[in-house]
Amino acid sequence: MNGVVLWSDAGQKRAVIWCEDQGDLAFYAQKTALEVVDLHEGDLVCFDLTLQQNKRKAENPQVLAEMACLGLAQSLIAALPDAVPKPDRTQKTARIIPFAGHLKQKQRENASRRKCVG
Repeated sequence: MNGVVLWSDAGQKRAVIWCEDQGDLAFYAQKTALEVVDLHEGDLVCFDLTLQQNKRKAENPQVLAEMACLGLAQSLIAALPDAVPKPDRTQKTARIIPFAGHLKQKQRENASRRKCVG
C-alpha cells in the first residue's frame, strides 16, 4: 500500500498515514530498536497493511519521497465544511479527520431519511 504521513512523533517512533485506497487511516508504531525508519509529515511511503483489532496497521514502511506532500494535513483541515468543528491545536489528543465524501454521504442519507419520514 502507498500513503502519505499526516502526522508523526519522532520521539515515540509513531505515525498516522493516509492510505491510497481512501479507507481508514493506518497507524505505525516502531516495534523493535532494530527497525530504523524515520517518518515525517508529508513523506510518501510504501508499507504492508494489516488489520489488528479493527485498526489498520502500517508495517515495514519505506520512504519513497521525503516531504512529497508537506502541508497535506493542514490542507485537509482547511477544507473541512463549516459544519464540522476544526481540531483544537492546543489539545494533546489525536482526532480523526472525516473525509468530505464521507460527510456528503451522511448528509445524503440524512436527507433521504427526512424525505421518507416527512
